[in-house]
Amino acid sequence: MTTASAALSEDPPTIDEQTLLVVDDEEGPRQSLRMVFRNDYHVTTVDSGEKAIDYVRTNPVHVAVLDIRMAGISGIEVLRQIKSISPQTEVIMLTAYETLETARQAIRFGACDYLSKPFDLATIRDAVARAMRLRQSSDNVAATFERFNQLTDELHDANLREEMARTASEIYAGVLHDINNPLTIITGIVEMLEMQLAGKAQLDGPAVDEVRAKIGLVAKQIGTCTAIISRYLKLVRNGHVDSHRISVNTVLSDLVALLKSHPSVKGNKLVVTPLEDDIVACINCTELIQILLNLAINAFQSTTERQEVEITAERLADAVDVSAIPRSETSVVLHENVFNNRGPIARLRVRDQGKGISPDIISRIFDPYFTTKASHGGTGLGLSIVSRLVKNARGLLHLETSPGNGTTFNLYIPAVENPELDD
Repeated sequence: MTTASAALSEDPPTIDEQTLLVVDDEEGPRQSLRMVFRNDYHVTTVDSGEKAIDYVRTNPVHVAVLDIRMAGISGIEVLRQIKSISPQTEVIMLTAYETLETARQAIRFGACDYLSKPFDLATIRDAVARAMRLRQSSDNVAATFERFNQLTDELHDANLREEMARTASEIYAGVLHDINNPLTIITGIVEMLEMQLAGKAQLDGPAVDEVRAKIGLVAKQIGTCTAIISRYLKLVRNGHVDSHRISVNTVLSDLVALLKSHPSVKGNKLVVTPLEDDIVACINCTELIQILLNLAINAFQSTTERQEVEITAERLADAVDVSAIPRSETSVVLHENVFNNRGPIARLRVRDQGKGISPDIISRIFDPYFTTKASHGGTGLGLSIVSRLVKNARGLLHLETSPGNGTTFNLYIPAVENPELDD
């Protein structure tokens, strides 16, 4: 074996030129392979495994032809390190001392071919050509995969921009939708005031108190509008709304006052059953009112016939057995994956006696802009807003419906025993 210094190609490779690295501590085989392939590839020769490893660290190598038995690092170890540094480099192993164990090791560490010395010219040419084709295929796959990742990133960015625009659109539409309810109530109160004040030059006694009470309701609804706008602005700016706590019975009391002045309630009966022992729901006050107001108005608008709408509150001491809630085409559960299912829990039920919801559309009713009331001014946002607010509160929503026999929304909101409120 000789210790001759590494023989390197005189000219650097061109951009498209394939590089062949020949590693052998005997000068004769090195130079023979160099002469055979010098017109086909950019050929670099080195006389030791250490030099081969150093070369691969700093230079691209398409195919390496590597002698197994060399002084210093063995060819098998050089193979292992080359594959560790540059997995895409194809390696052909050469040996004059072929054994089953070295063949197994060569295959295990990723050699693409294994040739015995002496070899004929055609054999080595075919082996290197196959290795180069294999490397080209690997490069093509890698380039395709890289382009796929690039396109995936571009698509993700496009989807993100579209989602941001869609979310902003929903938020702005949500503002208009949610403000519509208190504005409708304000309009009803103002009409009542106009009728009460018609033909009267002045007011005194109980009439003054009654007018003052109605003006107070108007002021409260203006405050609700302000709170809604503030909530949505926080959502636009920060992506979330501050979480608060509110007495369930307080919300129900406010809800009754709001619904009394809503035109959808006229001619119908509202039955509200508060908690015997109040509980504090872990949700923003305005959000819980908006949820119940949307559900209640939907309930009253579920039929043109006179009906009774029930809103019932219940305190659950323990976690909900969600698995026991039936699932079917008429029974849907939302947000189980985010539900903070630890007692106590406030359960609020809104039940109507309307026509129910058809199984054909039940999977779509929570989608933004889906509505069955377009001819009556429906925007299709009410239930999508309800769903989003329940999810934000880490609550659970269960819808039960029976076509022809009404619909029930069961709302489960995490709660605390402590009566002290944050609002």
